[in-house]
Amino acid sequence: MVSRGVKKILGGVLFLITLSFSSLVDKVVASVNYEPILESDLKMGMLYYGTKDKSLVISKLVEDWLLYQFLVSKGMQTPPELMDETLQNIARANKTTVEGIAKELEAEGLTLRDLRRFLEREILATEGLKAFLEREVKVSESELELEKLKKGEVKPVRLIELLVVDKKDAGRLKEVFKPDKSLEEVAKDLGSKVEKLRVSKGELVDVLDKEVWRASLGEVVFAEDKEHVYLARVVAQEELYEGKSPEELRRELLSNKLEERRRQLLEQLRKNSFIKIF
Repeated sequence: MVSRGVKKILGGVLFLITLSFSSLVDKVVASVNYEPILESDLKMGMLYYGTKDKSLVISKLVEDWLLYQFLVSKGMQTPPELMDETLQNIARANKTTVEGIAKELEAEGLTLRDLRRFLEREILATEGLKAFLEREVKVSESELELEKLKKGEVKPVRLIELLVVDKKDAGRLKEVFKPDKSLEEVAKDLGSKVEKLRVSKGELVDVLDKEVWRASLGEVVFAEDKEHVYLARVVAQEELYEGKSPEELRRELLSNKLEERRRQLLEQLRKNSFIKIF
């Protein structure tokens, strides 16, 4: 009986649970393209995935073997130094040493060699596959923009220069305003200042809001109400994203595309492979 389990490794959790195997540990339980999956692999998988469901674990091991074989055929492998680092991480997570992990495994009828064999395939079939697929799977700008629109997170905003003049100064405004003058120059002549604002639809007073969103970029518009005359120049238009940031959306899209590509690859590998469950 193991008192505490081996904890987090590369995003997975390895729980040591008590298992009962009456047969020899090295019995072949399945094969993928004539490469055996041993009962020790099955037992290690049950510990790693924290389940006693043998069918579920064998199914997962078959997937790992298929992906591992595919990646090896592409010249990839799990670096020995990564294996060593992973074992050290397991030990640290359990506040023990690699030798301590070996003793816990021995109590389950397993060895460090069994663990390394399991991790070699698990790491390559997960982290290695992700690195491989990221070479071909990308998120385009158009896909990102479409995702923003689908989730309703795009909000247009306009950058404007705004000069507000009291109605009593309307006559003076007519005198100093010239089409070729900038709003800053007009404001200076009036002893006033120009405000620079980023506004969404509906944020300005109604009469000005309509003119600002009707105008072309660079155009100066006029509006007035009972108390003020408004001059506004539309400087630029941007898009404000609410909710998830563009980078978060990009990561989410990439993750979904990677998972879909992984599913397609597995389906293809299954069709072209010889798999036997004993």
